Amino acid sequence: MNSKDVLKAVKAGRDLSGEDLSGLNLSGAKLAGAKLSGANLAGTNLSRADLHNADLTRANLSGADLTDADLGHVHTLGANLDGIRIDAGKLQQYIRNGKKLAGVDLSGMDLSGLDLTYAKLPGANLSGCNLQGTDLRGAYLYEANLQGANLVEADLRGAKLSRANLSGSNRINIKIKKWSLKYAYIAGSTAYTD
Repeated sequence: MNSKDVLKAVKAGRDLSGEDLSGLNLSGAKLAGAKLSGANLAGTNLSRADLHNADLTRANLSGADLTDADLGHVHTLGANLDGIRIDAGKLQQYIRNGKKLAGVDLSGMDLSGLDLTYAKLPGANLSGCNLQGTDLRGAYLYEANLQGANLVEADLRGAKLSRANLSGSNRINIKIKKWSLKYAYIAGSTAYTD
């Protein structure tokens, strides 16, 4: 199935549950209300797509680009969201809803001042991110890449940072307990204060 076929099927109200739509370019596509439960959307470009009220339960979205997509009332229960590309506002929305975003690529993004408490971001790529003043209390950042990130005045109390890479990060005045950095890689980082 190609991109045109998908758009025609959605427009006709066809159920695309379980279909293999991996790697397609659906950037800017009108997919509001689409029935995509269990569909394979791995590596699909869904940037700027209208996915409002779409059913993505148990869909495979690993590596998909959801930058600037309309995700209002989208159903993602049980969906694989590993390695997705997403913008800051949508990220905060997903975290508030308890979504696990393993391996999500947020490299270079400005996430300063966001409330990302209890975020589940194992293996996330946060390299070069601006996390200044970001609330990451209780966040699960196991094996996350924070290389070169700006963590000035970030709150990381209770965050799980085992095997995280904080090399080259600026950690001045962050709120953290030293034991939280046990097993984290921190070479070349700017010093922090508790």
